Amino acid sequence: MSTLLPPVSRSLWLDRPGRPDHPPLVGDRDADVVVVGAGITGLTTAAILARSGRHVVVLERRSVGAAASGNTTAKATVLHGLRYAEIIRKHGTATAQAYASANEAGLRWLIEEAKSADAGVESCAAYTYVTDSRLTREIEDEVAALRASGIDAESTTVTGLPFDVASAVRVNDQAQFDPVVHLDRLAREVVMAGGAVHGASPVDSVHDGSPCRVSVRAGHTVRAGHVVIATGIPFPHRSLFFARVEPLRSYLLALPLEGAAPEGMYLSADRVTRTVRTAVGADGTRYLVAGGEGHKVGQETHALSHHEGPARWALEHFPVRKVTHRWSAQDYRSADLLPCVGPAWLGTDRVLAATGFDKWGMTNGTAAGLALAGRIMGQPVPWQETFSPNRLTLRASARALASVNSDVAVRLVSGWLRPDTDQRAPSEGAGRVERRGLTKVARSRVQGEDRALCAICTHLGGIVEWNDAELSWDCPLHGSRFAADGQVLEGPATRPLRPVQHPPAERPPD
Repeated sequence: MSTLLPPVSRSLWLDRPGRPDHPPLVGDRDADVVVVGAGITGLTTAAILARSGRHVVVLERRSVGAAASGNTTAKATVLHGLRYAEIIRKHGTATAQAYASANEAGLRWLIEEAKSADAGVESCAAYTYVTDSRLTREIEDEVAALRASGIDAESTTVTGLPFDVASAVRVNDQAQFDPVVHLDRLAREVVMAGGAVHGASPVDSVHDGSPCRVSVRAGHTVRAGHVVIATGIPFPHRSLFFARVEPLRSYLLALPLEGAAPEGMYLSADRVTRTVRTAVGADGTRYLVAGGEGHKVGQETHALSHHEGPARWALEHFPVRKVTHRWSAQDYRSADLLPCVGPAWLGTDRVLAATGFDKWGMTNGTAAGLALAGRIMGQPVPWQETFSPNRLTLRASARALASVNSDVAVRLVSGWLRPDTDQRAPSEGAGRVERRGLTKVARSRVQGEDRALCAICTHLGGIVEWNDAELSWDCPLHGSRFAADGQVLEGPATRPLRPVQHPPAERPPD
């Protein structure tokens, strides 16, 4: 373990004592709507529907905000790196305008609700910047694309950062906040309206029909008129979302500030990305939140190194002396760069889903919640068709789809062909895949316990890789993640890795 970093991964937002507990589902239930997933999209949808008088049941695998929404930077902004110029190149100006309208609506709804929750909302400007002068043209193109999309953006070299930038995009009147306080308040509102929020209730299957049926692993069933799948990546195989989006991880740190820090929210568009904002933690301390260095899930040998680079960078440039929190998040990028929000598969109008926010889930995810709730209530939003999962964008997405799925094929084959002959006991915090006969075994040592699991992902048979930052087994095919004991952390897998018998533990290496 690096001496720069704390030994345990823990989000600044989730490091909050006294949060409400949501018990597991017990028994069968009936509802108007079942929402699967208690993150920004699921709870936004649930709260809006609860306000309309509908009986809503929320089912969450772990706890409220445990996945992407509680591990985000929590930047609420319509400025998404260099996204608008890309959308215009792929889809045209009208689509970029719809994307901007959706995110503007999501931003304004989120700010109002987060203020009501006393979630530490701070108004500030958002910046996308470059330090490499060869990239200034990309900044100019993004400013033009933002303005064509209806967003008031300007180029500048004055950012407030403690180093020079070659150029930057600035958008005013954006916000940063504490996402977990906001989520807890939305969950409380659902319960107070007569609905329910259940943690530790992993969903195994969803069946379309009248009513729809949602099966929870404990053997219980919830029947409802509509189902919303808001789980990062929708898990039903027939939806085929796993073949249409790319799973990505990104890395974050919190460092207590010992002096003044920039007042904006920042993202670099250089070859090595950096993200920066400030935040007040549950203990009242103001922190610098910094990170970057994202990559595709399961395709980095030493994930922990992606914390070390941002840590050294922050310590060099800002008035901070130590890292108190480190964490990482997972999100999904669609092949055509637009979110997918609507029917989970062709032929259904009762099972809805949302994914593809590409690390901009605070506004995109909120906008998705507005669209999903509006669809159920018969109040469609203007961007509904733009985000439809059934949209035809072959020209814009064909090359990206081919690249993503060819990479999946390569990873599938290479995982099985790798010899993996080392069978020494792993050291503390380490994991390794080893071959035993015709199968593969995922072996790890966490908190002194040597575990052996089948290394075959329960989704589509990829060979998992050890993540030394999160002490998890991650699948490089479609982003399923499993805890060291095999339990599912994130889908599209729904079944855990099964334990296998392993040899008596050897003495771990020094």
